[in-house]
Amino acid sequence: MVRSWNEPPARRVVWIHRADPTVATKAVSTPSSSADFTTTTASAMFPHTMGGGPAVRETVAEVLDALEKAVTGLYPAWLPEAADITGPGGLALPAVRELARRTVRGRRDLAAFLADLAARSLAGGGLRLPHRSVPPETRAEGLAMAFAASFGRPHTVVLATIPEGLSPGREETLVAAAEWLTHRGHLGVCLTGAALTTVDRVPVLSSLQEYGPASPGTSSPAAGAPSTGGSSASPLAGSSMNGSTAFTARGSSSPGASSMGGPPASSAVAGRPHPGSSVEATLERALSAHAWAAGRAWNQTYQPHPLVNPIKVDLIWQAERCVVELDGPDHRRPRKLAGDRLRDERLIEDGYAVIRFTNERVLTDMPSVLRELKRFLRTHRATHKG
Repeated sequence: MVRSWNEPPARRVVWIHRADPTVATKAVSTPSSSADFTTTTASAMFPHTMGGGPAVRETVAEVLDALEKAVTGLYPAWLPEAADITGPGGLALPAVRELARRTVRGRRDLAAFLADLAARSLAGGGLRLPHRSVPPETRAEGLAMAFAASFGRPHTVVLATIPEGLSPGREETLVAAAEWLTHRGHLGVCLTGAALTTVDRVPVLSSLQEYGPASPGTSSPAAGAPSTGGSSASPLAGSSMNGSTAFTARGSSSPGASSMGGPPASSAVAGRPHPGSSVEATLERALSAHAWAAGRAWNQTYQPHPLVNPIKVDLIWQAERCVVELDGPDHRRPRKLAGDRLRDERLIEDGYAVIRFTNERVLTDMPSVLRELKRFLRTHRATHKG
């Protein structure tokens, strides 16, 4: 954990439970106000109200589009060597391209993106320039560097306001997009605004100043996220998401929220039943008595690609590619049923088998649940043997 904004939450997502007064007065989405806000922090803060789009890819693109608009408006602050080049005529465009390339020697992809960004910034609306196809990772890294450089800061942190009334699916999408921005985009993300009501893996802080304890100048990945594998002095040194498995921790213990709202006081821990679920605890006690139930893991998130919406699962046998879902009464509602059907279809398409039990059945008819689970696992162990 980091102690203050002088030690920014680089490459991690946090949620501010009670907004700091400086956020309320200065966190507005204009470059000039952003400049005012960054003067007292080690990170360049980019305020943005999240739209809560239906897909992770769309939400990431929305943030990057807004950040790019801010960066082009800040030009030439992030490329001061080009301050005397005032128009796109003559050799101006080749000149600013070359100046931008020089800022990131050794990175052809990033150099090409920044060169195009500088040319578009210089040209403004007076000249139409073609947009190259740029990987979103490259785009995010370049924009983060340019925005931070505009204020003489080493990092960019997105101060993302969560809108009210998000559905559980949209909330999960928004958080997954924030995690993508941190792990793949070289950005810090601080969520604020509406409380997170269903996603329980984001550390909760009571204000912008409440970070700790940790060694000064260090930060740690968000709960449940892959480690970035060490630090580097180079601003370009980064890491990519660990692609060795599509399943990661569903959540991690985080500070509890008070009556003002926020995630539950006790959150799921990867590999264990949710501490607030008597159904999960009851099933785990029953399974722990049987050798055939070995290899299970509770509370995991399935995300085969970082720009694909994640799916939370209650219980997984990864080797057998078997998923078990425990459904409360709310799963009988049409909207929930439709969502369950879509996620089951996606898991099945990706080679997973899915079985569902109602909470009532687990609590009242455990012997039949265990018999069905045993058959389910044996069938798929035979299928995936070897």
